[in-house]
Amino acid sequence: MCSLRLSDLSLKGKGPWRLFPFLLLIFLMGCVATSKDMEALDARLTVMDNRLDTIEQHLDAMEKRIALLEEREGRVEATFKAFRTRLADTEASIEELKGELRYLRDGVERSDKALSDLGDRVVQLESRMVTLEKGVKSIEAEKEKKPADPQKLYDTALQLFRSGQYLDSMEGFKKFLQDFPKHKLAGNAQYWIGECLLAMGKKKEAILAFDKVVKGYPDSPKIPSALLKEGLTFLSLGDHSVARILLKRVVDEYPDTDQAKIAAKKLRTLRVKGKTKKARPKR
Repeated sequence: MCSLRLSDLSLKGKGPWRLFPFLLLIFLMGCVATSKDMEALDARLTVMDNRLDTIEQHLDAMEKRIALLEEREGRVEATFKAFRTRLADTEASIEELKGELRYLRDGVERSDKALSDLGDRVVQLESRMVTLEKGVKSIEAEKEKKPADPQKLYDTALQLFRSGQYLDSMEGFKKFLQDFPKHKLAGNAQYWIGECLLAMGKKKEAILAFDKVVKGYPDSPKIPSALLKEGLTFLSLGDHSVARILLKRVVDEYPDTDQAKIAAKKLRTLRVKGKTKKARPKR
């Protein structure tokens, strides 16, 4: 490290030789001082290297933090972009809902108007109904004042029977008996009530209705028919004894009628059946 060489220590003729030891001592002392400086410099360099390493570590850490911050910034920006997109979609949906709301409001207003118009029509119809009801009541009152035509009432009920409307026909004949109980066709009306019941399968009630003809209208031309139907109905119910009595009564009391011929024929059939049963051998 010493920059002073031995060749340089020669006085080259410029100084006395006796100064050489002194100069040599100075040279050696200078070399010692320079070594110490070099050691101090190395120490300083080492410290500086350490500080540089520390700085580099800090720089690396800062670069990593900057990278993380940049990454987070990218995510935040992407999130913000998505949020702006969603916000735009939401605003569009809100505008669409506003349009639908306006349409619904218009519809409600139209419905309110239609409902108001309907209410007015209902009021008008109610007013017309009241007027019609008054007219109907007036007509009914006029009908009550004016008696119905008995023949027309009887013919209508009979026509209903012939068309198979037995219940309506029966109600018509009952109405006839109620309004005209003493009419010459009253017995006939009672007879047809029995026929209606018989047609509806109500045999026992039919028997009672036919019996009312016989007992309630002794002058009625329908008595032979009522007795015949009463006897045949008992026969269909299995009561042969009562059936024979009624059929024989038709033959005895009304011998010249068609009903008597039918009754006689039915009686002969019953006698033949009775004899056949008696003639069968016992097993």
